[in-house]
Amino acid sequence: MVEKSLGVLGYHRAVLSQVRRVDERAWAALRDGDARDDGLSDVLLRNTYRLEAESHPELHAAGRRAAEALGLGVEIEFFQAQGAGQPNASLLHQGDRAVILFEGPLLERLDADELTAVCGHELAHRVLWTVEDGAYLAVDRLLDAAAADARTPAQYLETHRRWVMACELFADRGALVACGDLGTTVRALLKVQTGLGSVDPTAYLRQANELDLSTGSRGTSHPEGVARAWALQNWLADEDVEVLLTGPLDVDSPDLLDAALLRELSMDFAAHIAHAEGLRSDTVATYAAGFADPPGPLGVPGGAVPRFDEPLAIRPVDGAPIPRPRALTGATRQYLCYLLLDLATADPELGDDGLIASLRVARRAGLSEYDDLADDELGWSDKRRAELTRAVTP
Repeated sequence: MVEKSLGVLGYHRAVLSQVRRVDERAWAALRDGDARDDGLSDVLLRNTYRLEAESHPELHAAGRRAAEALGLGVEIEFFQAQGAGQPNASLLHQGDRAVILFEGPLLERLDADELTAVCGHELAHRVLWTVEDGAYLAVDRLLDAAAADARTPAQYLETHRRWVMACELFADRGALVACGDLGTTVRALLKVQTGLGSVDPTAYLRQANELDLSTGSRGTSHPEGVARAWALQNWLADEDVEVLLTGPLDVDSPDLLDAALLRELSMDFAAHIAHAEGLRSDTVATYAAGFADPPGPLGVPGGAVPRFDEPLAIRPVDGAPIPRPRALTGATRQYLCYLLLDLATADPELGDDGLIASLRVARRAGLSEYDDLADDELGWSDKRRAELTRAVTP
């Protein structure tokens, strides 16, 4: 049996903290809203088949078992959608009860333990929506509303993508806690995803281990099935699996958290550049101070220039576990090169001293592509590039 407790992911906590800082009023308004019926009962009674306990005792027993494992004391109603759709199950969140809707021929393919896993997955969504007085439900509502608005900035859209995937990883853990067995949980996941009646969870876990998942999931609402199986196996081993949500630090597609991180990284790197020997001038300091948000006095950097050719250590957020260091994408490294070049050429009076100093900084920072980028932008001749390079000392 699994001896793991169900807790919100570090990503959940970090996004909640960020949303409360930047959208406190909207978040508070959505948090105060109850999950009302809004005609749901009438729609279900008209268009689905209600799966009552007398006729479907195994399903109701699985639901009770899952609810007990997750610490939920709530009435559960089950419905089957009409038509031959894809096998699926979903939670229709209501304040006073849990409503689980099945679609397609799923129920006939699941045994009692697999049913418990599926019910645990859906009921885990309710756990997340009700914990901390609905704090995470309010974030979910806010991000859903943002995703539906064409005016929404890309950072919110990427946050929404990662958020819903985080919710699925949380729900998968609920499935595992409910049934108590990894193989059963993966088997149920496979049956839902493939529609097959017979699957091999051990083979699927081997398949998952053949992938490099450090680049993150490419899913839009659910991580890939193999990634979900991998995440469950590694969660049991107390490994950090949230790399699936974040991947490398990418300046081209940041979420709200990465956008804040990139601002901090830019400000810190700009401060290092401005304090480098050969680049210390009022003009460079003024330009570097502009990378602060809001722009302000230039701080004195601590420690050595960060290395960008190796995974970057990320600070934990609001008590979350220390995240795994994250690699930088090529686009992010290129952005940092341009930042360095902009500051190196901000003060014409520095002349070659500024360029030579920037080459030194690039070497300390592990930005090996900086020389080529500066050459392309400034149009150095081979002779001039060789002269500048010779002037750089270790």
